Amino acid sequence: MDAFLGEYAPAPVDGPELRLPYSPTRLWFDGGFASTDDLSALPYITGSGRNFRLAAGGAWRWGDLAFTGELPFDVTTVDFLTLNNQPPRAGDTPQTSVALGDLRLGADWTRHLGDGVLGGFGLRARLPTHTTHYVFHLADGSTASYYYPYYTHLEPTAILGGALGRFTFVLNQGAVVLTGPDGSFNGFYIHVPNIFFWDAAYAVSYAPVDVLAASVELATDVQLNHIGGFDFTKLNDVRSVWIAPALQLHVGGYRVDAVARFGLSQSANLFGIIEYAGKSSYTLRVSRTF
Repeated sequence: MDAFLGEYAPAPVDGPELRLPYSPTRLWFDGGFASTDDLSALPYITGSGRNFRLAAGGAWRWGDLAFTGELPFDVTTVDFLTLNNQPPRAGDTPQTSVALGDLRLGADWTRHLGDGVLGGFGLRARLPTHTTHYVFHLADGSTASYYYPYYTHLEPTAILGGALGRFTFVLNQGAVVLTGPDGSFNGFYIHVPNIFFWDAAYAVSYAPVDVLAASVELATDVQLNHIGGFDFTKLNDVRSVWIAPALQLHVGGYRVDAVARFGLSQSANLFGIIEYAGKSSYTLRVSRTF
């Protein structure tokens, strides 16, 4: 059962990623494209954006524990409409940033609860290592750099899942906690507030034959607190919902996942911005289990 669950469980994708009840030792590489049509949840700018993402990650299983890590590399293009409530100067939009992304590190502990069912807990941290920024020309001839806000993510969760015949299922219930550090732009101090969300994910997969499987995941993120201040006024009462259908291909020890993620609510756009995952995304992942 563990081997089947590790082989055919749905692929975790950014937004935030699903935690699996059984993660075998494996490596993966993926490429993805994400987009958003409204960046106004970020301080001092409005516009739209799109991102190409390359990432390398891995998991190492040790008994009931699985340790995971992933580091992405981003090419992000933004079409700025306004900067500090003013249109940007000619030539300052669109802009593309080629940058390191945020490092993810996590550990999951799961044990057998019964025939075909595992349960446990996980804790993941997302560290603000990204270097995404844009340079603007000011009226006095000088320049200023705009950096995306830096959030440290802490993501504890309860994990339940298992295999029933050729079906697998995964449930996550936990929290996403976003905290600083603070920042600044052109002399404006940006206070990054603490934001708390309840995160839930529900996923199933079916493998009719050994070489092919299909899955679907539904995820929700509900904001638990209200934040004040001018910079993040849109980040209140967030109710994010997205769905991700996917296909798996298994050939010669390799697995290829094609995953499409679609935001079903306007809040999915707001939450996708602070997750740097966009409102919708498409991911192609190649992995190998050892």
